Amino acid sequence: MPSATLCPPTSAPFSLRLSDDQRQMLEPVRRYARERLHPLLGDAANERHHHEARRAAQQLGLAAAVMSEREGGLAITPLDLCLLLEELAGGPLALAAELTLSLPALAISRHHEWLAKLLPLNAEALLTEQTALPLAIASPAGEATFVLLPRQASGLLALTPSSPGNWRLRWLDPEAVKGLLANAHQDHRAEGLRLVRLPPAEDIHGTGFSSPVTPEACRTMMVWQGLWLAGLLAGAARAATAFAFSYAQERTAFRHPLIHHQAVALKLADMATACDALRLQVWDVAARLGNGDTLPDGHFLSMVKQLVSASMEIHRHAVQVCGGHGYVEGFPPARRFQDARLLSLVLLEVAETLSEVESEVESQGRPEALKHGSRL
Repeated sequence: MPSATLCPPTSAPFSLRLSDDQRQMLEPVRRYARERLHPLLGDAANERHHHEARRAAQQLGLAAAVMSEREGGLAITPLDLCLLLEELAGGPLALAAELTLSLPALAISRHHEWLAKLLPLNAEALLTEQTALPLAIASPAGEATFVLLPRQASGLLALTPSSPGNWRLRWLDPEAVKGLLANAHQDHRAEGLRLVRLPPAEDIHGTGFSSPVTPEACRTMMVWQGLWLAGLLAGAARAATAFAFSYAQERTAFRHPLIHHQAVALKLADMATACDALRLQVWDVAARLGNGDTLPDGHFLSMVKQLVSASMEIHRHAVQVCGGHGYVEGFPPARRFQDARLLSLVLLEVAETLSEVESEVESQGRPEALKHGSRL
């Protein structure tokens, strides 16, 4: 039975039925994912196909959908954003992350006019070309943190602690990013993204463009970054589950499709159950933020831990259902498993940092609940 913490009586419920506006918004994204991204999961895909997929993404207008109405955008809700991310994650997960890498920064620019002025006139270029504006979140504990960076960055937003309980949002231009990367350790490479370990916050310096942020605004930025990663992981889990079901129906063993064997059927049932559960958790957080509901301290971290655990379990089951094929590097199950681990690592760091900020605020006697009164 759900606890009062997870389902508070004051929380506005959300419907699982898509509205007409949501269907119209999702249809071109689904068509793009089906025609451009899904074929890239095959062995025949090359860099030219990836480049064409990036260029075709410009027609989706993702940047315009996320940006503020003041800048001519649609200012879609957090839940709508998660639905879009799920569709894009149906193809290569790393490519979906690369295409949407700038979405958290574009959302943050709505509340920081100085940041909005730094964006290019055609913000879609941040999502479709080989440049992006990623967001890095430093740990208040003075430790190095991971960040996903593209091959070329038009800048970097760095949310760093300036003093105990105080945070600043800094902008680093491309030259500053190059200098930062020169001493950074690169741990992983997937598609056009690199998992880079940045130095501690005191070694990250901006280029003159910075703004202080309140603890509440700081935590809100972290949650948007977390929602971006969580939406991609939810979509990858759904795609992995669908692939495993399809494979089990087509592949035969002992003259019967795999899905007719009880052990495989039970594993598929576990995958479907875990997939629905983690998607509902992400939708719950997104819907409550969009409605302006409070998010209790520690709630996001608990959600992330359950999401990451369920996501990795789903991808492990997908690899096992596909047998020997599941372990072949480049085959969808193994490929998604590797990329999901990468995104999960960054997501856990974001959630842990958010938990540290919440503890810091509480210790200073300023308990504030995370709220978001405006649309993402």
